[in-house]
Amino acid sequence: MMKLVANILLLSTSISLVQAVLPTPRYNGGCAVINQRIYCYGGTANRMPTSDHYSLDLTRDFSVANSIESWNSVVPVGDFTVEPNSLFSIVPLNDSYLIHGGLGYGSSTQHLKNTTVIYHTSNNSWSALQTQNQTWMMPSREETCTLDPSNRMWTWGGISDNTTASNINKTTYHAEFQVLDLKALAWSFPDNDTKTSSHHTSSIPNPRLAHTATLSASGQSIYYIGGLKVDDSGTGLSGAPMNEILEYNITSGNWTTHTSPANTTIPAPRRLHSATLIPNSDLIFVYGGSITDASDAVADYSYLLNTTSFIWTPINIANTNLGAGSRFGHSAVLHNDRSLFIIFGADDLGMLRNDFAVVDIVHWQWVSDFKSNGNYANTVTATPSSSANPTASTSIINTNSSGEKSSSTQTNEFPFIALNYMKTVYLMIGIMILFTFL
Repeated sequence: MMKLVANILLLSTSISLVQAVLPTPRYNGGCAVINQRIYCYGGTANRMPTSDHYSLDLTRDFSVANSIESWNSVVPVGDFTVEPNSLFSIVPLNDSYLIHGGLGYGSSTQHLKNTTVIYHTSNNSWSALQTQNQTWMMPSREETCTLDPSNRMWTWGGISDNTTASNINKTTYHAEFQVLDLKALAWSFPDNDTKTSSHHTSSIPNPRLAHTATLSASGQSIYYIGGLKVDDSGTGLSGAPMNEILEYNITSGNWTTHTSPANTTIPAPRRLHSATLIPNSDLIFVYGGSITDASDAVADYSYLLNTTSFIWTPINIANTNLGAGSRFGHSAVLHNDRSLFIIFGADDLGMLRNDFAVVDIVHWQWVSDFKSNGNYANTVTATPSSSANPTASTSIINTNSSGEKSSSTQTNEFPFIALNYMKTVYLMIGIMILFTFL
């Protein structure tokens, strides 16, 4: 009898931990796929970072158009305080995910108590990660964190200022690596021993922020694409050319700058885009982004980068009426190596979104219905790019990355990234005038 009561109490508690909800429109949060479920945390909504935590069940097929109310609000157990955050890095682990850095409260007077936290899906709880050499690590935002096959997290780029920690009174851009060994739970700073490829770059590259970092298929290299590049003075920012791809070899410690061939298509500079490695290939799919000196979404928002030839090729994904359109500050997560979710973000009208779209990356088509097993019927009559088969390692398909106005350029206490709402205002005025004369 006591066992039955205990099971009933456990069931009722579990039900209370997950509540159906309509997500608030947001951007600059983070999402990860863990155990057949998408988890999305944080992001900026209503001009403030949030601690919202949502999940979406991927064990069943569903209509994408009707799925906006399929999200659940995740209410964790325990007394750990989940803090608001935005512009952080998210790293999927086996049955958990890690959050590092970020804007936090967006204030120079209130800061994150825990720079690195982990959400455990197995028991629906959060914990702060306590590590060796933690006091040597400088918290930052708009950096990238990349997990290698040895369970080391390579943190590079980003900005530290008085919004990221209370003891920082000078703006710092990070050219050095901060590496967290998740087995030893210790930070290290290997750049004193970093070698540089003599026939490519003569020094460690200038820092970037709001860029992307993608681990190669071999697990030996990290590719850094787009974002804002810090100039040689260490103070100025400009859009990093998309024909300059940085590669860091984890094994050798060499940096290499790869330049796309002349007379080939080059995407416009961007930041706050997404970059996804296409399984079993040397291709990286870059989606969205914002113009580097404004808060407009880029017009050329879908590319594949061939990391052998470093040629970009624009890719036209079929069924555009089902697509996400140009976005920045969104999340891109891949399920079962076939279904790529483009989630939340800001659109080309400057409006924050609470929806998502799904790309079938086998046939390069937007789909109306998500298939849990990834088996989609091919509705495409021709290859969606002017190149050869985009899944082959020799193909060259361009992708767009995204960017957004850097919060570091703002002077107010909360470095909000302004959106271009005027487009939306003009559109609404035009509609009102039209109906006036009907």
